[in-house]
Amino acid sequence: MANALNSAKSLDTDSERWLQLWAQRPLPILQSTKAALAGFAGRAETARTSEIVDLVLRDPLLTAHTLRHINQRDRGSLAADVVSIENVVLLMGIDAFVHQFTKLPSVESLLLPKQPARYFALLRDLATARLAARLARALGVLRNDARLDEIFITALLADLPRLLKQLEAGMGEVLPGVDLAKVALPLFARWHLPEVFATLLDDAGSATQRALLQHAALRLAHRLQLGWWQEGVADDVHLAAHTLGVEQAEAWQLVCATMLDFARNDWPYAQIFPPARWLPMVAGEWPKPQAKAAPAQAPVVAPKPGLPDILRELSRASDAGGSFNQIMGLAIRGISEGIGLERIIFGLLLAGQNALKTRYVVGAAQDDPMRAFQVDLTAPHVFTKLMLKPQSIWINRSNRAQFDALLPRSLKQTAGEVDFFAMSLFVDDKPVGLFYADNRGGSLHESQYTQFKQVCLITGQSLTRQARRLDLGG
Repeated sequence: MANALNSAKSLDTDSERWLQLWAQRPLPILQSTKAALAGFAGRAETARTSEIVDLVLRDPLLTAHTLRHINQRDRGSLAADVVSIENVVLLMGIDAFVHQFTKLPSVESLLLPKQPARYFALLRDLATARLAARLARALGVLRNDARLDEIFITALLADLPRLLKQLEAGMGEVLPGVDLAKVALPLFARWHLPEVFATLLDDAGSATQRALLQHAALRLAHRLQLGWWQEGVADDVHLAAHTLGVEQAEAWQLVCATMLDFARNDWPYAQIFPPARWLPMVAGEWPKPQAKAAPAQAPVVAPKPGLPDILRELSRASDAGGSFNQIMGLAIRGISEGIGLERIIFGLLLAGQNALKTRYVVGAAQDDPMRAFQVDLTAPHVFTKLMLKPQSIWINRSNRAQFDALLPRSLKQTAGEVDFFAMSLFVDDKPVGLFYADNRGGSLHESQYTQFKQVCLITGQSLTRQARRLDLGG
């Protein structure tokens, strides 16, 4: 990493300070990653290493933190850089790996609810990094590259400084402005990341086939977000084809197949459009729509309040003297009308019985067994852990196998194998109950999970203010 170290010597004061601030600071990870990783706790004998590796590589921030952690260790003169996430898991052991990295803060706790714009920008950058990694690997496969881990992870982490700048908005301190292009390699050097990353990313390095394809994949991932007709896309496809010794049509077909597979099978962010959305468009003029007759004037109907309106009302409810039932009613409206979830249940904690029992139900038919929702908290399971502090979980197809044995038997009997959200509700430091929501077998999305947690957190805050007001006789 000599080039990175040499460039670090000429850094300005702001860049040096920025690098020092990030030198040891723990990186936050996505809440969905954190929850899924927690599902491996205590399962060292049954968990598959490949499942953990796949989970880590879906989150560039956790990938970076993992490699930084393992490459900081004391090493002898014969020890090599660790590039493979699988090797990290094997070196640490599953239990130690899970314990170490589930302690990391979540991205959502930094940026939500105060910085939604930065949060969505971060999701876009994470998605772009994942697409770049896929494109780099696809080109590497066509090249018969023997070390696909290196090119995949290098592409995944190439825009790491951009991700860190998005996170700064939620850190409560002003960090200096820096040229992101100039601090990437010095940052990798400070973190002792594998030297191959700098070799592949350094523009000043030798133009090897690997490096040429790596840079082409990174540029394509950014340009394709804005459409396949963007300036430079054809040049990068031509460069990849020439480097690989194939026809340009074959290289373009590979890029399209990678984009489509990502959009269909691995696009994690429902609120962000994948670049493959542009592929159905055909170049050329589009027919102009014929003018339509003006419709008859309809009576003005006041728009239904959206989630932001309901959240504002929910946040103010305690100050306006709202009762427990009124605050809970607003919370359920937020989950149902604001987020659009179809079946919502609130299980009230019965302290004397140490159990959760249905108090509020929305969207369940009279014969729905979930109306009799009741969970025994004396047995160890996921809901028991949720009631220890305000926390949430999202059970879906990708992690159900990990959590199935930890779900309450009564829930599996009444709800079946559906995707669902659940989050505990606390007033001050006392557990009150648990929100459960699903789409009656339909799929759920990352944006809905974020909004669900917002509603639950603001409900707890509103109830806490109400309780304090009552204690003071207000």
